[in-house]
Amino acid sequence: MRTFAALGIVVLIATPASAAKKVISPQTSAGNEQIDIVATISLSQEEVTGKLGADPGKGIVLLQVRITPKTDKPVEISPDDFILLAHDDGERSKPFTPAEIAGQGALVVANTAGAKPTKTGTSVGIGGIMGGSGGSPGNSKVVVLGSKMDTKSQGNQTLLEALKAKQLPEKESTEPVEGFLYFPLDGKHKLKNLAVLYRGPAGKLDLEFVH
Repeated sequence: MRTFAALGIVVLIATPASAAKKVISPQTSAGNEQIDIVATISLSQEEVTGKLGADPGKGIVLLQVRITPKTDKPVEISPDDFILLAHDDGERSKPFTPAEIAGQGALVVANTAGAKPTKTGTSVGIGGIMGGSGGSPGNSKVVVLGSKMDTKSQGNQTLLEALKAKQLPEKESTEPVEGFLYFPLDGKHKLKNLAVLYRGPAGKLDLEFVH
């Protein structure tokens, strides 16, 4: 009887400790009457490289997106429908195109708060970067990314082909569409502070990584 009683005390003590642990999933979802979206984020360079089969360099966040239309009318889908938001500092970014990451030239990214520039992959153009027009809820600070090209870089054809093959396509569809989005992210951010915003023809959806 004493043995069972002792075991019972151990269970009662251990249960609250395990129940208090909160796990934030790298996958999130949202939907409305027109579409459902499921998104899975990869933050580490090692995980991004593993999924792509090639190393895009530091500062690239990979988002795997699956969009499922829910009506008979085709839905227009584009990588530009998505924004990555960091709630902690208000940083907002549009996805890079494959050419901006792995074409000739190199994209040097820095924020306007005075941080030192960091080289992000090899790329051409600056269309993948945008600044937030306002802070996230409860945070008025906004980080705006600036950029310039390093024309000495010759690009990476292997990476370019991998990025093109796996990118979320731009198309109209009544069937599920899946692919990757490649976002720049300046500095270190916790998963719980990140969100994906959909702002496309099918409406507005906010996908948070807190469950």
